[in-house]
Amino acid sequence: MKKIAYILLLFVAMAHTSIAQKFTASASKTKVAVGETFQVTFSLNANGANFKMPALNEFDVYSGPNQSTSMSFVNGAMSQSITLSYILAAKKEGKFTIAPASVTVNGANIQSNAIAIEVVKGSAQANPNQNQGNPQQNTSAPSNDDVSDNLFIKTTVNKTKAYQGEQITVSHKVYTRYQLRGFQDIKFPDYTGFWSQDVPSNSQQIQLTNENINGVVYSVAELKKSYLFPQRTGKLTIEPMKAEVVVRKQSNKRPRDIFDQFFGGGYEDATYSVKSKGVTIDVTALPESGKPAGFAGAVGEYSFKAEVNKDKVKANDAINLTVTITGKGNIKLVDPLKVNFPEDFETYDPKTKDNITAGATGVSGSKTFDYLVIPRHEGDYQIDPISFSYFDPEKKQYITLPSAEFKIHVDKGKDGDAGANVFNPRSKEDVKVLGNDIRYIKTNNIKLMPGENYFFGSGLFYAGLISPLVLFICFVILVRKRREQNKDAVAVKSRRATKMAKKQLLLAEKHLSANNKELFYVEIFKALYGYIGNKLNIPTANLNKETITDSLRIKSVSEATIQQLLATLDNCEYAHYAPAAVSGDLKGIYDNTVQLITKIEDEIK
Repeated sequence: MKKIAYILLLFVAMAHTSIAQKFTASASKTKVAVGETFQVTFSLNANGANFKMPALNEFDVYSGPNQSTSMSFVNGAMSQSITLSYILAAKKEGKFTIAPASVTVNGANIQSNAIAIEVVKGSAQANPNQNQGNPQQNTSAPSNDDVSDNLFIKTTVNKTKAYQGEQITVSHKVYTRYQLRGFQDIKFPDYTGFWSQDVPSNSQQIQLTNENINGVVYSVAELKKSYLFPQRTGKLTIEPMKAEVVVRKQSNKRPRDIFDQFFGGGYEDATYSVKSKGVTIDVTALPESGKPAGFAGAVGEYSFKAEVNKDKVKANDAINLTVTITGKGNIKLVDPLKVNFPEDFETYDPKTKDNITAGATGVSGSKTFDYLVIPRHEGDYQIDPISFSYFDPEKKQYITLPSAEFKIHVDKGKDGDAGANVFNPRSKEDVKVLGNDIRYIKTNNIKLMPGENYFFGSGLFYAGLISPLVLFICFVILVRKRREQNKDAVAVKSRRATKMAKKQLLLAEKHLSANNKELFYVEIFKALYGYIGNKLNIPTANLNKETITDSLRIKSVSEATIQQLLATLDNCEYAHYAPAAVSGDLKGIYDNTVQLITKIEDEIK
């Protein structure tokens, strides 16, 4: 009842509130390019009916009317506002006027103001399907019949045919007609077969733009932009991109009450798994016709410079030759250039320095190769001109840029310079004596052998030659003998009987050290029974004193030994069932058991 009363009071307040009726029209921009989208908004601060939109013959209507309503209370007075918006784009250049719209409020017809729009020539770089100002996210309410029509991902490339090493621009965008709320999981492709360079984002937040596709305006979020350079020929596939997208959409659930409906209860957040389609790039090999001999794999548009830091030095002083390549393309993948240095120059591998960025127009920058060389002798030398060649995919031809030749004058170095050579047939240097006419003569006793005494053909040589064959034959004989022995399971079991008994006796010895009588007798019992069963091949089910006695007599074991074995087994059984009543020297029992097993082993043999 309280809720119903509050509702009635709310409508009474709305009916008796006296406000000034105001109907206005505004545009997001009044100067636009041909094809550029902009928004026109009509706002009314009262309840109205019979809204009439003016004629828009000079404009394309991409979206609208998109309606929104707001309400506010200020000092006890309530006010409301109804807004209708349209997304428009001009068809041609000129100055146009959007006439006033009209609406009926409380029986009276009121009009909005007119809007003057100036349309200029469209920019070649401008995309007529995008809002170039400060775009608002598309808030039109699509139906829930088919989510794929209202939410999808596109992977786009600027070209589907390219040369190996040519730059390709790839972009991953989300298109939606719902209100975009965020992303839970994004999986970008691996770009297998390409070298990739991502374009860094200038903002931590994803920027939205509007884009028209077949007359439908979508809110667009570009998630990633990259530049790809194919590394092999053939058909290379950019795998689909996947994402979990969270959007706010109309709910199929009915509002619970008027408050739920009034305050936006008809919308809910939903998560959809969407992915783009794969894109195939047809990669063509660089033409062999006209390919320069020193081609370093550069594809794009470049300039080239080579210079030395000094052209007059002393022998053994270093010279730096710097080669700088500047331009746009796969500069990151350019290999060091081949330089023909004089033979008297000591050379080292060049040091490489990159200054490469990914911008709006592609991957560009510079790559520097620093060659360190050291002339070892005086004289006048010449470094041949260096050639840098690259392939221009726009012109579809190779371009070679040569450098000037470098003349180097080398003066004589200091006499004490390290690294000065003793003799150089190409220069007229003074010959330097190193301190001794003859060096590295051995002065100790040297063992000499007759010239005709050779290892090849000797007895030791043939022995070493035959020994691997002899060893292999012995190995085969031993393996066969071992196999024959293992065929007799009874004999194998008998041979292992003593080994198994020793393991049990080791456990008994541990219990002996711990003075644990009960477990000591248990291990002694297991050792004896296990030894007799394995040695005489008696199954466990038939292992008893009578069977043991008969089997030992068959093996010609003495009666005294048999009686000693039976007495030991009786003591172990007695100790197992009445451990408190057992007394005696455990060490002596252990030694007697070892001697007993040894005695049985000898008598059976």
